[in-house]
Amino acid sequence: MNNGKIGWEGSYAAVVSPFTRDGEIDEAKFVQNIELLLSEGLQGVVVSGSNGESWALKPDERLRLFKAAKDAVGNRVPVIGGTGGIPTGDVAKLTAAARDTGVDGVMIMPPYYCGASRREVVAHYKTISDEAKMPILVYNSPKSTGVDITADFAAELAEVEWVVGIKQSTLDFTVFEQTVAACGDKIRVFTGHSGKRGLAAVLAGAVGFVSSLDSHVLGAEGIALYKLSKSGDYEKARKVQMRALALDMTLSGIGSGPSVMKAAMNMLGRPGGYPRRPLLEASDAEKEKIRQALDDLGLFAQARNAA
Repeated sequence: MNNGKIGWEGSYAAVVSPFTRDGEIDEAKFVQNIELLLSEGLQGVVVSGSNGESWALKPDERLRLFKAAKDAVGNRVPVIGGTGGIPTGDVAKLTAAARDTGVDGVMIMPPYYCGASRREVVAHYKTISDEAKMPILVYNSPKSTGVDITADFAAELAEVEWVVGIKQSTLDFTVFEQTVAACGDKIRVFTGHSGKRGLAAVLAGAVGFVSSLDSHVLGAEGIALYKLSKSGDYEKARKVQMRALALDMTLSGIGSGPSVMKAAMNMLGRPGGYPRRPLLEASDAEKEKIRQALDDLGLFAQARNAA
């Protein structure tokens, strides 16, 4: 339970992990991207999430990126490291090592693929909490993990000492609303899919976003969505939401998420880098569709004017 342990709020980004064409971590681009996002108003950095291709990173690479992010950010905004995995002991060990890099907290998804029951998932988080003793942001992405943390499930996890928040990325918005109602007074409830529902999530009680396309491709415009929504500037917030939705809906059907996002970033002069195999760089045909989507939204002209 949070109990004042953290006060995380605002527009956070699940930052990409830029790789070179031969699959090596491009740490210079990684730091450059974080600095760019911070200059555009970002209020929190999440490293090694789904957007950061966490599945492609070895434990020592995750720790390397956590340290690089924290060294770059300092105390300007919170830095959260993704330490999720399957064996509880491995996740607890990585989480304790993450604490030593200086990150402000960790994001952990339920153990995936193994078919863990609710009782087993709760025990997983409790063991990690007891051993690592650092703030944990639960990450519910049922499409990716096969485990769905519903509202009552989230309320049970909220009783674990170091569980301080949840990134609720269920596709069912009603479940998101129910999660806020069930445990929003005990832990910080962030929404995923902010490109689709950021404004609605704030109105329902979200304390922030953990975003992807909207922050990485729209930049300052997308990052501003939380503050516009929270301040009650609904007309401007609605316009940004509609542009973010158009971007999300157009790009999401083109290819694998990280490949498409990185291609879009590279086209706009942002430090996206390349994906790591098995994901491949976007094909020429995919790049043409991405380029057209960006052009339709006026993003090339916007990037030229900002240069």
